[in-house]
Amino acid sequence: MRVTDECYGCLEKLINLTASLATEDLSLREKATAAGMAILDRLFPCRKIPTQIAAEAQRVIREITGNPDPFAKTKEREMTAAAAILARVGSHFDRDLPSLIGLAALGNAVDFFKDLDDAVREMLTARVRFGLDHTDEFCARSARAGTVLYITDNAGEIYFDLPLLTALQQNCRVVYVVKESPVQNDLTYADLVRAGLAGKIGEIITTGTASPGFEPDRASPACREAFEQADLVVAKGMGNYETLSEVDHGGKVFHILKAKCGPVARTLGVPLDSFVAAFI
Repeated sequence: MRVTDECYGCLEKLINLTASLATEDLSLREKATAAGMAILDRLFPCRKIPTQIAAEAQRVIREITGNPDPFAKTKEREMTAAAAILARVGSHFDRDLPSLIGLAALGNAVDFFKDLDDAVREMLTARVRFGLDHTDEFCARSARAGTVLYITDNAGEIYFDLPLLTALQQNCRVVYVVKESPVQNDLTYADLVRAGLAGKIGEIITTGTASPGFEPDRASPACREAFEQADLVVAKGMGNYETLSEVDHGGKVFHILKAKCGPVARTLGVPLDSFVAAFI
């Protein structure tokens, strides 16, 4: 998916947020913000993929501020909140694959910084109705799959992914893909280690990049090979949709996301804020 005019404001907001989290030095923050905006203004007319612009702008902000992980504290709070929410609501979800896909989709939508009781109430009353729904096809194909590659998104979603991962591992090899280096609030291997989860997932590889979207051509050789050889690929979130929708992958990528912005919703052909579980 290429940028549209609506993407500019979202990317500008991300640049400002990243710089504000990266440093409390107002002069340095202003310099980092200006550098990020210069990249946005240079690349936006080229109609790049939104995540490509986001990755480059955040890279320069990290370099200028000397902060390798501006969202570190955000991710820690998000993961703590997500674990607490799932501990309260996990038993209310059935263990069949369609239900667990719905739970994983909710993980892409929940506001982890709400009051805990409010977040739990929201989860328990939510009804995941997919605007685009290929869950039956995924269940059938995953039963025959040898290897499933599971590409992650935001850090807190790990707790909502785990039940689906466990279920898939009953029938096939699952390779869990996390970011090589910090970018936004996306999950890295270091985040898994800090949370004590690295030894509980199974096989984990990193993308080899610090981009919010997965691009096979820019991934490490090992990750690119894993993508090419996988029978199925699960891709969480809008960032991975933005990049993988531009890749010829033979129809093996199953996207689980909430369409939180107009451009993504329109390219998917669903109403804004729809849940999607589909081969695209």
